[in-house]
Amino acid sequence: MKRRRAAVQALSVVVALWCLTGPGDGSSHAAKAKAKARPPDLKILSVDPAPLPFVVTEQTLTLTIMVELPRTLPEEALLNVTTLITSPSKSSIRVLESRQPLTDKTMTDAAIENGSPRRIEIVQLWDGTDQTKRVVPDGTYDYQVQAKLMVPGKNGPLTRETSWKRRGSLQVRER
Repeated sequence: MKRRRAAVQALSVVVALWCLTGPGDGSSHAAKAKAKARPPDLKILSVDPAPLPFVVTEQTLTLTIMVELPRTLPEEALLNVTTLITSPSKSSIRVLESRQPLTDKTMTDAAIENGSPRRIEIVQLWDGTDQTKRVVPDGTYDYQVQAKLMVPGKNGPLTRETSWKRRGSLQVRER
């Protein structure tokens, strides 16, 4: 079990670094060529980190992420929100992930009847450590948040829709 968890964490770090080293935000050249791309129905409305500046030794950083869901949800849908926190040199990274089932169909129906989309607040906590569980040094750190709507597949969850990434930065201090 410990080997599997370590392997999954190592794979997460490799994937995160690979995503950071690629040009742009992963969009294809064909998609960029279109003048007006239609925004996805799954949206990250806001990301609010608190407290700022973040002092590692005092408390954890709370990221409050507001996500707007599409008007129609597939059966047994999952919402997966991933946050990548990186140092300026990209030598220190941390991946935070939240996954939850979206089963409250009555709330979705009520939101559709009122004409307002359903919104969900996701809270993620960061203890100020990097991928090796060491406390990060002082500095300005970038974060990148992305939401995915997933459905059960034959060999595990499949991505149905992906939001655009939301980026920002935050100040970290040791004391």
